[in-house]
Amino acid sequence: MKCCDAEKYIMKYMDGEISQKEGEELNQHIKECQNCKESFLFYDNMIQLLEQMPMHEAPEDFEINVMMKIQALEQTEQRNFVKNRILGHIWGTFTVVFGTGAILVFYKKPIINALENTQYFKKWVQNIAPIEQNITQQKQAVQVATENIILWTDKMITNSFGIVLVLLCIACAVQYMILKRKKERDRIQHKWIK
Repeated sequence: MKCCDAEKYIMKYMDGEISQKEGEELNQHIKECQNCKESFLFYDNMIQLLEQMPMHEAPEDFEINVMMKIQALEQTEQRNFVKNRILGHIWGTFTVVFGTGAILVFYKKPIINALENTQYFKKWVQNIAPIEQNITQQKQAVQVATENIILWTDKMITNSFGIVLVLLCIACAVQYMILKRKKERDRIQHKWIK
């Protein structure tokens, strides 16, 4: 008998399902194989310990509580499934809109030129042209304002850094003087104690 077969027979023995013939074969193998013998004794001791442990009755409402928790988990999973589907649709819509916007931004001129050359869209493009010019002017105004804010912030940080550096030096000097006086007091006090 191989050890893997002996392992199966040991499990059958523990479950109380081993036949007399299988039991005899297992017994013969255990006499010859030290590893399987140790395995058998380990499982046998474990079953004996489990049989010695006191049995506890489950509370009367145990099954109901378990079923309620299972239902709550199923409802949570269902809500998460719906939530994930909704988020998936939102993300998909955002991706399509963002992609379309990116294409329109990057290929604005060729698209407008192609639409101007089509008789169906020519008037429509002519109506949009002033809007596009207005947007371009607003974009330039925002860029100028942003650059001014960045310059102003840079100046403030540079000036603030100088002020902070001076205040930090003053704080360090004051701290040094306080520590020096404390050290002198401690030295004088130490002389009086001796």
